[in-house]
Amino acid sequence: MNRNFIFGRTISTAAVYDGLVYISELEGGVLHCLDARTGEKIWDHETQADLWGSPYYVDGKIFIGNDDGNLFVFKHGKKDELLTTIQMPAKVRSTPVAVNGVLYVMTDNHLYAIAPSARAAK
Repeated sequence: MNRNFIFGRTISTAAVYDGLVYISELEGGVLHCLDARTGEKIWDHETQADLWGSPYYVDGKIFIGNDDGNLFVFKHGKKDELLTTIQMPAKVRSTPVAVNGVLYVMTDNHLYAIAPSARAAK
C-alpha cells in the first residue's frame, strides 16, 4: 500500500479480541489489524471498495462487507488470512451480526440469514 498517511477516515467502530484490534477505513476499503496494547500495525487488507460497516468478530473469524457487495471472512489472528468472500446481491453497508449460529447480513435492500446447512452440520 503506497500512501502518504497511515490511517484514513472511518465511520465504523472497532472489533477488539484477544489483543488485536480490527478497524476499517471508509474510502478505499482498507481493513486494519493492530496490536491492542501498542497500536502497532500488524496487517492491512485492501477490499477495493468503501467500508461503511464495522468489522465483527465471532467464532474465530472477522466479518466485514463492502460497497461492491462482498462479505469478507478473515481468520482471526496476526496474519492476513482471507478465508472466503461471499458475493451479496447489493452493497453491504451495515455490520454483520451472529445470533444462535445464524449470521445476519443486511444489504441496501434485504436482510439475509446465513446458516450452516443441516448436511454440513453432520
